[in-house]
Amino acid sequence: MKTATAASFVQTADYVNPLITATRTVFEMMLGCTPNRTGMALKETMAPKHELSAIIGVTGKAAGTIVLSLSRSAALEVLNRMVGIEVSEIDSDVCDAVGELTNMIAGSAKAQLERLQLSISIPNIISGKDHTVHYPSNVTPICIIFDSEIGPFAIEVGFTSVNQS
Repeated sequence: MKTATAASFVQTADYVNPLITATRTVFEMMLGCTPNRTGMALKETMAPKHELSAIIGVTGKAAGTIVLSLSRSAALEVLNRMVGIEVSEIDSDVCDAVGELTNMIAGSAKAQLERLQLSISIPNIISGKDHTVHYPSNVTPICIIFDSEIGPFAIEVGFTSVNQS
């Protein structure tokens, strides 16, 4: 079992809280729904909680990975609510809509993350059951679980400090 110091939890909270706030804001504004946080846990596997993941790299004072992991139903509803297109399978349009939603969340959180001397990449989308996301070595990511009227989703985050001379 991995242990973490109080300082690492505070640091992680500094990185995660802007993402939670941005997620709520963007979901309310763009999707017309309010996500409710239902849990938080250390991840035991590197497979995201759901089958569609938008992955953002973080660099700067810390290095890490942020994953917006959506259930199939939530991903399909993102496309429907953003552009009014209903589909029954995850396709390129769904991936584009989730990528744009994730970009908006990252953009909303960017000011707070820049204050912490962090930069973020544009999202990459991966779909399929049991795909794997690789986090920095010696990092145990956390998973923040949400439910919403469009379906369940999670934000998964793993950071490590970067030594700067």
